Amino acid sequence: MQCYCGSAKKISLCCLPLISGQAHAEHCEQLMRSRYSAYCQRNISYLHRTYHPSKQAANSPTSLAAFANNSHFIKLTILSSEQTDSEGYVSFSVRYIQQSTLYEFAERSRFVYDKAWYYIDGILNDKAPVKIGRNELCPCGSAKKFKHCVQHRISGS
Repeated sequence: MQCYCGSAKKISLCCLPLISGQAHAEHCEQLMRSRYSAYCQRNISYLHRTYHPSKQAANSPTSLAAFANNSHFIKLTILSSEQTDSEGYVSFSVRYIQQSTLYEFAERSRFVYDKAWYYIDGILNDKAPVKIGRNELCPCGSAKKFKHCVQHRISGS
């Protein structure tokens, strides 16, 4: 299976080793991609663990699960990535569906390196949500009408 993050690699060779704890992110972009894949897999413990310890209390597993479990993630697009030995930034956009509504946001995420890469925070730029008609093509790329597509139903939308 191809990785959720859009790298065109098999998930077993891309994000899964990080999510499963068999490997650690060598770059902040690698951590960003693995966090997106973890959202797709609803791996809440990995998402929580990759927040910087100073931010974990403010981002509870319950709140992370509420968002992940109610969303069907469609696409991650990395716009830019830069890092030093101790800090990094990744600009990206994400598309996802919640209850027949397509959402997209862009963010410039900040990461720090402290024996491992951690997500700190980001500057978010939301776009207006778009209601998807039942007879429109599903934005997941399946080429099926939204009402017939099973891809988006994973999240109950």
